[in-house]
Amino acid sequence: MEFAKIPEKIKFTKMHGNGNDFLLIDEFNEIIIPEELKSGFVRAACNRRFGAGADGFIFVQVSDKADAKFRFFNSDGSEAEMCGNGIRCFSRFIVEENYAENNLKVETLAGIKKLQVNVDREFRVRVDMGKPEFESNKIPAVERGGDVWKDILAINGEDFVVYAVNVGVPHAVVFVDNLDFEVKGIARKIRYSELFPHGTNVNFVKVISENEIEIRTYERGVEDETLSCGTGSVASVAIANRLNLVSDNVEVVTKGGVLRIELGDSAYMTGTASRVFDGILRVKELRYDV
Repeated sequence: MEFAKIPEKIKFTKMHGNGNDFLLIDEFNEIIIPEELKSGFVRAACNRRFGAGADGFIFVQVSDKADAKFRFFNSDGSEAEMCGNGIRCFSRFIVEENYAENNLKVETLAGIKKLQVNVDREFRVRVDMGKPEFESNKIPAVERGGDVWKDILAINGEDFVVYAVNVGVPHAVVFVDNLDFEVKGIARKIRYSELFPHGTNVNFVKVISENEIEIRTYERGVEDETLSCGTGSVASVAIANRLNLVSDNVEVVTKGGVLRIELGDSAYMTGTASRVFDGILRVKELRYDV
């Protein structure tokens, strides 16, 4: 890692959405981490033993199309098109820093997103996530017919019915009767299946009622289960609604908290955004070899 191109001390903010946690660096007025070094820097900073620790990394940048640009990286250094929990945290930050008003537009790799930041006893952010895409080539996934993308995968001697959708990033959805099992091994088989040429996030969903589901999510790029996933919550409700299992207004219970998903002309997600602390990263202390 070329330390000379990165300041020795960098201001950062730690935030989370329902326990899905992120590090954030403000590059709105100037680029702090050179583009060619971002991936390696993210991996080092997100390391939970040798860095500050996080599921993902957010860069706040200026946009010529919206109020600000949302750059999101997974903890493995890969850049992702979108992150539902991450963009809520991002939006709270730019409103607090006076870069935007409470009703704002954010540029992402998945398009322009409209958000509304509300402050009562806590910050709650409503995000227009766009219309879910069910077509194979837009997920992307191996071509399958029907109203909803669907396949059956045999894993460890058991058949799993897998549905898929794109809500800014690809998601697989598996409905189960019980969520009390080790999801990582099964999820990895689905995540790396040849059915998904770019890989996929994986959600296991238990339907509680027509207005409530419970989910556990394995995230691509984190390569592990996370406490909450915004896009995964939208994907799970979109598929369940398409299958007439739930209504168009659903409470999603994740390990880290609750999200509200509404379906209509678009998909809308509402949830909290927590700003835990602001601090200094000492760049030379980070480990780039782990």
